[in-house]
Amino acid sequence: MSFVPINDQPSVRIGKSYVMKQHELIYPENLKFKIKHYIFDIYVNLEEKEIEGNAKIFLNSQGEMYLDALHFFINEIKLDNKPISWDYDGKKIKMNINGEHELSVSYKVKGSDNFRFLKINDHYEAANIGEVMSAPAWIPVVDYPGMKSTSEMIIRVKKPYIAVSNGYLKEKKEEKDFNIFHWVMDIPHSAYLNSLAVGQFFTKEEKWNDVILQYYLPKGYDQFIKNFSSTKDIMEFFSNYTGVKYPYPKYAQVVLFAMRGGMEYISSTHLTWMTLHDDIAEMDYSSDSLLSHEMAHQWFGDYVTTKDWPNIWLNEGFATYFQALYFEHSKGEDEFIYEMYRKLQDYLNEYKKYSRPIVIRYYKWAEELFDKHTYPKGALVLHTLRNYLGDDKFREGIKRYLEEHPYSPVDTEDFRKSMEKATGEDLTRFFDQFIYSAGHPVINVYYDKKRIRLEQAQDAPIYNINLEIKVVSGNNTKIINVDLGKSLEIEAEGEYVCVDPKFKTLKVVNDMQDEEKLIKESRDPEIMCRINAINSLTRFSDSKSISTLKELLTDSFWGVKYEAAIALGKIGNDEALEALVSSNVEPSKARRGVAKALGEFKFKKKAADYLVSIIENEKSYYVKADALSSLGKIGLPEYKEEIKKKLDEILNQFGIVFSAIKNNSPLALYHYGCHDLKEIIDILKRIIEDIEDKLSKDWKHSPNLSKDSYLKIILSLGFYAGIAEVLESNKIQKYGEE
Repeated sequence: MSFVPINDQPSVRIGKSYVMKQHELIYPENLKFKIKHYIFDIYVNLEEKEIEGNAKIFLNSQGEMYLDALHFFINEIKLDNKPISWDYDGKKIKMNINGEHELSVSYKVKGSDNFRFLKINDHYEAANIGEVMSAPAWIPVVDYPGMKSTSEMIIRVKKPYIAVSNGYLKEKKEEKDFNIFHWVMDIPHSAYLNSLAVGQFFTKEEKWNDVILQYYLPKGYDQFIKNFSSTKDIMEFFSNYTGVKYPYPKYAQVVLFAMRGGMEYISSTHLTWMTLHDDIAEMDYSSDSLLSHEMAHQWFGDYVTTKDWPNIWLNEGFATYFQALYFEHSKGEDEFIYEMYRKLQDYLNEYKKYSRPIVIRYYKWAEELFDKHTYPKGALVLHTLRNYLGDDKFREGIKRYLEEHPYSPVDTEDFRKSMEKATGEDLTRFFDQFIYSAGHPVINVYYDKKRIRLEQAQDAPIYNINLEIKVVSGNNTKIINVDLGKSLEIEAEGEYVCVDPKFKTLKVVNDMQDEEKLIKESRDPEIMCRINAINSLTRFSDSKSISTLKELLTDSFWGVKYEAAIALGKIGNDEALEALVSSNVEPSKARRGVAKALGEFKFKKKAADYLVSIIENEKSYYVKADALSSLGKIGLPEYKEEIKKKLDEILNQFGIVFSAIKNNSPLALYHYGCHDLKEIIDILKRIIEDIEDKLSKDWKHSPNLSKDSYLKIILSLGFYAGIAEVLESNKIQKYGEE
């Protein structure tokens, strides 16, 4: 039997519980052709929910080539205006072409999940909304991210509709009953970054330097333009931080009812209508997170684009981290640190289910790679790299990476080499540990007032990481920098220690100090020290720990209050319950922790009554939503009707509000043990009916749909939070019907 070193064990190189028998090992395509330019002449038939298109494709080929086109009705295909032999299987058009030519494709295609037609009251909306294999749902393209081309869109729509696409508007004209828009994107880009949105919009235009900023909101929702007030500041910050000015002549943000989340089409981002919100929702939610993430993609995803889907973290991990960097700029250090801590928790929740390297080539559908290992873990790795190199060197490396690969496909090695050239550091080991291996450091911390002992406790591999250790004795503080291998002991006298007080490194800390030291650490000026102490105080359930956690419900930072509330919920005894219900916790973002924590007190009437009072009196939509879910978790039968009644009271809410509470109505009922989902389906039916009434008289549903179908309908509309848990709990198959 051969010896396999621990750092090359399968659990490190491919992860745990990730690879499935359906997965394939997928490498970059070695294409023998190049698409130089596309011209799409499109009629968007809103009434018939179809696109009629003529595509001209300028290419250079050395034999067999293909175009991705999903479920097209193809009228004809010509090469240099002459018929050509072609084969089509409903997904790919295959041809044999040699040399430089103009290929033309005449086709029709119906709306689909990736190009949606909606009827909203008295008008229509049509738009593409996806990423992987989204473009082939409406235009014939090579949908491989490593292929970059320029493009033009000539779009015909009935008056008074507007058509928005990429690049600059070369011409707008009228022909009888039609508006015609000619958009040109003369910068090479991947096919999936092409976009089209048709609707009746409220529009606004302004400038940042010489860049035109365009806003398209649904007709009648112009009052929500205030949700986009940070746009200029975000663009200026990213331009300054990267050293590369926003690279396109315009940036449009288009709000659509069909969208889930956001999609960074080049120079024209599509955003979900659920980001529109009022001043009450602003207490807990800001559009800045979505706006900054999607705008960051204009550099990381559009200007430089992943060569293939296994390297998608170069798009999504970067956008996730740059969103956090914008928070550091706009909200300050504590908000930034807590944002990164929450990203860690987000990743760890997925890590409990499976682990994989950030870059891995095993998958069946590329969408599988758009997970928490790509987004928050990718961001945490960049954060660790930034602190390893220092902010100045990190920024030099980012600038060089962008300047060396403008408008080009890239892979992780391109990024590593650019960072090494800019900083003079060899980053082979760093990338091998954090990007090409699964897992993360887990550090156990022990301290007896004289000696600090650190141990890496994860299965594998052993990381080489630099850490700051804060040693506190009275008013005296000392920072010790250590290079940690498997374990380390340090002589240091003090009252308590705090590992990585500024949260500079991706890792989990198990703070094993005794209760007295943890209580002192809970009063440290650094929020991460306080949060580390909070997490470890849940090992105790005595009055001293509970009293300390109750004190932290009045902390100066809302995130510490939130974590203290959650910790009291984990302790779960009567004294912890009393601490929660007797505290006046502000602001509402922290109060959400109280509402969530009360759900841990199973069958406790006192907790249920307090939650009912929150539902009745609370101003915050999000706190109400969390209270609704927690009331269901408590499980007292007499409160089930309270949950059903609340649905009637929120049917007039809108956007984020609409989403937040409706997520939790079915979830709350699920907590009663309704695993057959009968009552949940009743709730979902009413939600669907309400969505029909609000947004689209044209959406229909069958009363005979299965429970899974109802759940998938809601998921498809973007109601992720509560329904995802129900989906998972009911084990809907990962590889079921497409």
